[in-house]
Amino acid sequence: MNEIIIDASVAEKRFAVKEDGLVTTLFIEQPTDRSDVGNIYLGRVESVRPGMNAAFINIGTKKNGFLQKDQIPAFIHSTSETKNIKPISHFLKEGEKILVQIKKDETGTKGPLLTAIIEFTSSNIVYMPEGKYISVSKKLEEEERNTWRNLIVKKRCGQEGFVIRTAVINSSEEEISQEIAALRSEYMQLKTLANTRKAPAILVEMSNFTEELRHELSRLQSGTVFSNTRNVIEPLRLTNSSNWSFQFHHQRENIFSKHQLETELEKAQRQMIYLDDGAYIVINETEAAVVIDVNTGKFTGKQLAADTIRKTNLAASHEIARQLRIRDYGGIILVDFINMKSIRDRNKVQEIFVTALKTDPKHIRVVGFTPLGIFELTRKRTKQSLSDTTQTECAVCRGSGKVDSPETIAFRLERELHGLPRGEFEAVLVECDNITRSTFAGENNRDLKRIEESLHMKILFKVINNGKYEYYLRQFDTVENIQAKLTGENR
Repeated sequence: MNEIIIDASVAEKRFAVKEDGLVTTLFIEQPTDRSDVGNIYLGRVESVRPGMNAAFINIGTKKNGFLQKDQIPAFIHSTSETKNIKPISHFLKEGEKILVQIKKDETGTKGPLLTAIIEFTSSNIVYMPEGKYISVSKKLEEEERNTWRNLIVKKRCGQEGFVIRTAVINSSEEEISQEIAALRSEYMQLKTLANTRKAPAILVEMSNFTEELRHELSRLQSGTVFSNTRNVIEPLRLTNSSNWSFQFHHQRENIFSKHQLETELEKAQRQMIYLDDGAYIVINETEAAVVIDVNTGKFTGKQLAADTIRKTNLAASHEIARQLRIRDYGGIILVDFINMKSIRDRNKVQEIFVTALKTDPKHIRVVGFTPLGIFELTRKRTKQSLSDTTQTECAVCRGSGKVDSPETIAFRLERELHGLPRGEFEAVLVECDNITRSTFAGENNRDLKRIEESLHMKILFKVINNGKYEYYLRQFDTVENIQAKLTGENR
């Protein structure tokens, strides 16, 4: 049983997918963090880099887009046997106008990844006017694949390319012909629009929320859709098969809360996920890779039964595969399973993990266990991860997950006090948290007395409790004036 729950009642739009009662997808789109994947632009070639076999394209965004040679129609259509060794400047010139589409959002210092092989999508087809190849879903039976391939070959014109999706199994030849005609019409309208615009310019802005919804409806093929807004549910009802039922949620209760999704969302933002029997996995998302560690938890002995290790790793395999989808991690992913001495156990864990990963609609390349025993894979990144969308860097730890200890803060305060001019002030008022004050003062104020004697200055404190280890030098004055200030504030 498949369920899609849509919450689009505010500017932040969300939907979740449940397959057989288990959440497999959480998609959130905020107005300030919308993905640009799929947007089509009329770009201008800013610079061509032969050494990189790529070009930088001005599409009007903050950072220029990055276009590789093998994503240029002139390169793909070339019949030259030496085209692979020819520089990109043979196929693209600086100042040239070019239609491009974003394949991957900009991340960090990198601009968006572009393709000039434009794609137009429908429920059953991906149409590429300059794609040149035909691909049919491998999930179809061989006879069905050949039937659909032969049909597309007959209808193909020039350098067109097509990808036939799995959902085509529920469609007729007439429906596919109509989809192809509609997609070709979209392309002609785009070319007409491009001729009237000056580069750089955006020509087509995708609604990624709606596109992601349509993709899930097409992928799952049947089930129930729940939505708290009619303007989202009605277009979906009109354009999807009768295999889907649609229900409008009109209650005041949050639709995500009703379907126990707020808890699942909170869980997907945790670093630690608990499994059965006290075992848990720890997930760390870094700039270079996503690192996942599997732990047994409750077991504290020196030796652990091989059977327990295997069962824990197998359970972790299923949960890790699900969390990768829910959190939408991309790039390099490293999994540190509990060390298995048995090659047979290791192979079994790899087999189960790879099987669980096959349900992921994103492209995954499995490397397997490295010589160090780390399981490595890559997952295609097309947009921000869930955490990048919903969370921000901690203002205290600046994203490291750690802050300076009270001891470090206390020694920093002592050094700053020693750097002050001697004899100019009778006392100083230090504002800090209670733990830093206690650490600085030492047992029975022994360290505080030593520092005061060394500085020939009285050190007074005002304790603040804001959850941070920090201090501020607030006032240099006489002891009497500072104490009067503190007394006045405490009244």
